[in-house]
Parts: sequence; structure tokens; C-alpha cells
Amino acid sequence: MKNNAVVMGMLLAIGLAGLSGCDEAMGPDEAMGAEQESAAVQTAEQELFGHGCHDPDPSDNLHFARTTDQKCIGYRSYGTGYQTLILVHGWSVSGDVYDNFLTELDTSKYRVLVPDLRGTGASDRPATGYTLDNYQRDVLAVANHAFALRFVLVGHSMGGAIAQKIASERPGRVRGLVLMSPVPASGFPLPPDAYGLFHASANDPALQEIVFNISSVALSPADMAHLLASAASVEPVASQESLDAWTQADFADQLHRVRMPTLVMVSDDPFLTAPILQDLVVDPIGCNAELEYFPGSGHYLQVEDAPQTASIFEAFVDDLGWGRWNWCR
Repeated sequence: MKNNAVVMGMLLAIGLAGLSGCDEAMGPDEAMGAEQESAAVQTAEQELFGHGCHDPDPSDNLHFARTTDQKCIGYRSYGTGYQTLILVHGWSVSGDVYDNFLTELDTSKYRVLVPDLRGTGASDRPATGYTLDNYQRDVLAVANHAFALRFVLVGHSMGGAIAQKIASERPGRVRGLVLMSPVPASGFPLPPDAYGLFHASANDPALQEIVFNISSVALSPADMAHLLASAASVEPVASQESLDAWTQADFADQLHRVRMPTLVMVSDDPFLTAPILQDLVVDPIGCNAELEYFPGSGHYLQVEDAPQTASIFEAFVDDLGWGRWNWCR
């Protein structure tokens, strides 16, 4: 394992900085972005040498990565394909929010890593620190522990904001970006009554059910039960602190660094509608991003209509293998 880590670190040092985008000469702003990316690559090299936590259970596919701030992050690995996908979950749920979606994917084509962000599922539950920056640590720790130099990054809801942050700060590591009903990089402030409901739901399953109901269009009773079980695995302080993290996100000025092919998926989300996501996510990223709307689901499109979500997703990801790119910058 040590030799593998050394080899992977050398690969990062030699080649990763050149994988981020265009071959054109860079202007001053782009040069500064390249300098920042170089620093990010050096940090990623250091993270790569972090040790995992615990001994994996040979009867399970659960693994544990160690972050740079010494937190243990549980993640599950599925499939044996050459293309690595990392699925980042959203607010007040754990990685099992992707269970329906996973049943629809052809995992012979992919290796899928599904983390539980800190404070959820199988991961550590610190007393505080539930920020987008720390969630970024969690995702990168999983990628490094799994020796995923480059990967397709998928984020739902708050996970979409985390994915945008990683893609803008570590663009050399992200081969393609898929955002499902994502929170914009500019945040998504809630009206006071809605904020109060969301905040109070951290300690109240009945309020969690209300939040899921008002956010969805086509949740079956079984899906609702699954979401409630997922929410029950979330530490209340994680739910409350991360609510502030995504409602107050403020890194939209970084989105010009997102140069990999980007797919924004949305259905009939009552909050994050297609026009809002076009304006706050697709347009700021630019012509490397496209929006795919399909009707009939709410905020949890990967739960409510997993077959349609997976079909659109696979078409996009498989096209990356043919060098999909919008050469428009």
C-alpha cells in the first residue's frame, strides 16, 4: 500500500496540473487560477498520504478514509468499471439517498464511491465544523483513499454546492461534473418561516417528513420511509450548522474556473427551479455547462424517478469517454 501511495503521489506531481482545461495562452486572471490550482495539487498530494480509519469489514463494502483534520469518513464502493464516480449527498441525509439511483446504474461500467459526509451515516460526528470547506475535505479524503486521481463528481442539493466548490478549486481532479437540483454557489437563502422549519426539523422526524413532502412531487411511501431513516442517521448539529453553510454559500466568483463538461439536472423542484438553476449555476459556469430538465419529480429526482435520472446521467457520463468538451473558452 505504501508503494502504491508513492506512485500515486508521483503521478499527481507530474501530470495532474495539466489536466484542467484549455490549451490556449492564459491571461492574468487565468494565470492566477493556474497558480492556485498548483497549490491545490500540492495539497492534494499531501492528502493522498493520509491513512484510512479502522479495518474494513470483509463482509461489507464499507471503507473509511481519514481527512486532513483527522476525521473518519465512511464510504461505500460499488462496481468494477474504469470510470470512477463520486456521489455527494445533500443536506440532512446520508449517502444512502442514492440507493434508488444505484440500482439503475450499470456498475460494470463504473466504480462508484458514495461517502457519508461527517455527521451522517457511518462517519465521525464532531461537535462542530459542518462547513462546505470541511465537506470538501471529506470528499477528497475518500477520493485519495480510493486512489481516484480523477473522477466524475456528482452532487445533489447541498452536495451540488460542495461539488461546485471542489470543481472550482481542484479542477484538475474532476473529469466531469453532474449537479442534481444543486444549491447554487451563491447560496440559497430561505424565507424566515422556511428557515425556521428546516432548522427545527433537525430534532423532529415529523418536521423532517414535512420538509420532504414540500420538496417532492412523487415520493412513494417506501421512499419517504427511506428518506426518514436516512435523516435519522444525521447528527442534529450537523443538520443545523450545514443549513447555514448552504443557505449562505458565497463562492460564485469561482465558477469561471469550472471548465470540465457540466450537466445540471432538474425536474419539477418547487424551490430550485430550472430558470433559477439556469441563471445561478449554468450561466455563471458558461458554455461548458448544460441544463437537462425532465418533468414529474421534485427535489429528490434521483429518488423519485431513479430510472429517468440514471438514463440521462449515463448518457452524459458515457459521452465523456469520447472526449466530450465544449471548446468555447
